Amino acid sequence: MTKKTKKANKPKKRYILRFVLWFTSGFAIGLFVPWYFYLQSIINNLFIDYNWSIPTSIYARELNLFESKTITEDEIDYELTVLGYKKKTNPRYIGEFSKNINGYEIHSKGFSFLDSKEKPKVIKFAIKNNQLTNINHSVARLEPLLIGQFYNKAFENRQPIGLNSLPKTMVKGLQAIEDRNFNHHHGVDLIGIMRALIKNIFAGKIVQGGSTITQQLIKNRFHYNAKSWIRKANEALSAILLENKYDKGQILESYFNEIYWGQKGNVAIHGVSQASQYYFSKRPAQLNIAEQALLIGIVKGPSWYHPVKQKSRALKRRNTVLNAWYETSVITKSQWQTAKNSSLDVRINDAFSNQEYKDFIGLVNQQLSQQFSSVQLNQQGMKVFTTLNPFVQNQLLNTLQWHTNGLGENLQSSAVVGDSQTGEILAIKGSKEKYSYYNRAILSKRQIGSLIKPFVFLAALEELASFTLNDVIDDKPIKVKTKNNEYWQPKNWDNKSLGRISARQALVNSRNQATVSLGLQIGVNRFVSFLKSLGLNINRTNHPSVFLGATELTPLEVTNLFLILSSDAQQQHLLGIKYIVDKNNQLLGKMKRENSLSLSAQSMTQIKNAMHTVTTQGTARRLSDQYGFKNLYGKTGTTNNGKNSWFVGFDQQYLAVFWVGKDDNTATHLSGASGAMLLWANWYEKIK
Repeated sequence: MTKKTKKANKPKKRYILRFVLWFTSGFAIGLFVPWYFYLQSIINNLFIDYNWSIPTSIYARELNLFESKTITEDEIDYELTVLGYKKKTNPRYIGEFSKNINGYEIHSKGFSFLDSKEKPKVIKFAIKNNQLTNINHSVARLEPLLIGQFYNKAFENRQPIGLNSLPKTMVKGLQAIEDRNFNHHHGVDLIGIMRALIKNIFAGKIVQGGSTITQQLIKNRFHYNAKSWIRKANEALSAILLENKYDKGQILESYFNEIYWGQKGNVAIHGVSQASQYYFSKRPAQLNIAEQALLIGIVKGPSWYHPVKQKSRALKRRNTVLNAWYETSVITKSQWQTAKNSSLDVRINDAFSNQEYKDFIGLVNQQLSQQFSSVQLNQQGMKVFTTLNPFVQNQLLNTLQWHTNGLGENLQSSAVVGDSQTGEILAIKGSKEKYSYYNRAILSKRQIGSLIKPFVFLAALEELASFTLNDVIDDKPIKVKTKNNEYWQPKNWDNKSLGRISARQALVNSRNQATVSLGLQIGVNRFVSFLKSLGLNINRTNHPSVFLGATELTPLEVTNLFLILSSDAQQQHLLGIKYIVDKNNQLLGKMKRENSLSLSAQSMTQIKNAMHTVTTQGTARRLSDQYGFKNLYGKTGTTNNGKNSWFVGFDQQYLAVFWVGKDDNTATHLSGASGAMLLWANWYEKIK
């Protein structure tokens, strides 16, 4: 009886065993197959069919160097500094320069310009009497400064680069530090996992990942943050799947373009190309061994090993990397010794925060948004080459930031600087603060006061037969009846009337009554139409106060108006953008110049001669008497109680408009000469 029971139990046990086996297999298949296809679809979406989101890059003008170019040592020095060039006694490498009594020696970085590719070269020249001389090239160009970027909503900064554009030492060096078995595994390093597993078990928590480069790439693209066994399982399987679709070179290239290298404000620095620009203002191919090692080293923790904030920690990490490279024969003993003995020498590229050139970038964005969609601007890697001059911009910033408050309390200021002949915008500052939060230069419309007067007299020269500035006009009390049956009686700034004076004297000394008297001969409607022909559209008005500047313009609009005078009517529109290319350096658009003006050369000469006299004998004579400036043309502008203080000044090179006032539009009691003109003079002194 007992034997029969045992025999009966054996089939029952085999049945249970088979059931457990089939159930387990079915459960595993039911779990694994959906999991496999789920990860496969993610791999396809995030790698195979993935499109990089590449921000648009905005560049300043390139610096052209040629014999007899007018330029100061201060501008050369500043340009080299912001471009990240390192001053050395004996420069040997790309991105280094020297300066001594014999002049400059610059080892340029090269750049892919629209017309040609400028290769790195050694540029030698001297500066004498603010002119460039003894240059060893007919024309040499320094690369344009990156001044900002347009990012996507995630604020990821990335510029993809091919693996063949990276130094071989950097490619091999990454593997030596992060994954020495990279070429021998299929996405997962079992030995590394076992080693990490043992350490984690003894620690009672995850302290080491044992991840391969492929797994790290998966982690970054999947945006995994929390440490867990499920995440590691996903990484492992995904890494195996990825290596079945990508070869090792593609994986390395994706890794270099994906990995996180640091943070500037809310902008995340992704990819080796942007990391190289961010820390060294160079392309990856131009990095020396020490710089390559630092970048590879800080991948482990960009904040922990920040080369500026945590300099000693970063230096130690870099040297650890260099030691590993030497031990694995990535570099030679000579390279190892030279690199270990070098300093970190890191200068963070501020362009990634979009702050220092924020006002100019705002203008660029305003212009581009009329032609391109937000997707094109933020994700397709366009390059915008502008007219901005970094040195002029810096001097403008210094003037407004450090000298506005010296004019009075609670004042604000803004300014625009352009090339007086071409109309290229060289600098814009929308406030006295270092970083503007409201760009008054392009957004704030204020009454322009006496700035309108040169155009009243220009209109008279163009519209009134045989009129010249030598003609006599009345500077006497005048009463004008308006359409509301009220009387308007303008007064001169000194509350005096000079009687019969020349039109030239009236303009030079900014006489209100004489200007209105002449304006009435032209007629309000006729004058407004004349301004429209110059490209200035103001609110239609029948009030004669338009002759005294009772119209509101922004500093940018004022600059555009006076460009007509500074360029002898050859330019009618300011330009901020030169051209735009796509990520493959193919031209997308070029700014066209349009000029439909037909003003008399004789009229222009008379007005400009009067404006020169303004700076020697008139309301701006302090520029010549106190500052010693010569060959200037200018005009002060003041509105009631000094609510707005203006000054426009130009020479053969620069045209600059400055405004000073209060945001609440209350009185400042400043005139154009005691306010904006002093800021203009301070700035002009810095650049000459």
